[in-house]
Amino acid sequence: MPRYDLDGRVAIVTGASAGLGEQFCHGFASSGAHVVLAARREELLERVAQALRDEYRVKALVVRTDVSREDDVIRLVKSAAAELGRVDVLVNNAGNLIAKPLLDQTLDDWRSVIDTNLTATFLASREAAKVMVPQGSGSIINISSIFAFGAAAQFQEVGYYAAKGGIVSLTKALAVELGKAGIRVNAIAPGFFPTPIATGVTDEVREHLIWPRTALAYTAENGMIRGAACFLASDDARFVTGETLVVDGGHLAH
Repeated sequence: MPRYDLDGRVAIVTGASAGLGEQFCHGFASSGAHVVLAARREELLERVAQALRDEYRVKALVVRTDVSREDDVIRLVKSAAAELGRVDVLVNNAGNLIAKPLLDQTLDDWRSVIDTNLTATFLASREAAKVMVPQGSGSIINISSIFAFGAAAQFQEVGYYAAKGGIVSLTKALAVELGKAGIRVNAIAPGFFPTPIATGVTDEVREHLIWPRTALAYTAENGMIRGAACFLASDDARFVTGETLVVDGGHLAH
């Protein structure tokens, strides 16, 4: 991957203990950024953080965080600013889904998915903006999904569709409100990546949905997401805001 110039910047990544969150951490650290890793599983965060320190010689701060709890999110951003002096990048990556038919979905199911995906994005963006506005700069990157733009009969997860669609609209609203303060807000909409959250994808779905709708001659590897985040965090994207960058191998092109 080309190395973007993020030397000395401070990036917060939620959902950093595994999957795409871990990849974002490696992408930023390889480009010279210090990384604040947030998730609930502290022992997994420490593993990723130590790998960043050893491989890239950057600072890696672990802050155990449940992004559905407002006090945890406030503490996360305050810890990042206090320990590392600033916040330049925020990646709202933490998420969950509950796959059930609509008639089996409970209100608690709905609230869990909306709180972890959409409300947490609002909370962390608000808190990061409190640091970024006085700085006069910052880049917020929200992780949406191709499921923000359409549903698949094989995946009955109504809360996830709603949350990821909401993130696209929230991204636009934040970009408009924060742009004059020097803060850019964009989103990434990944397609199917082989992350832990995708472990329930069956061979049948891969054969009949994912592969036929992948325009390229190969499917995704998790590391392929790094460049999109590093680009949006960097000055190369300094005139890009309010956009959702789809990284799906051509899935939505069909």
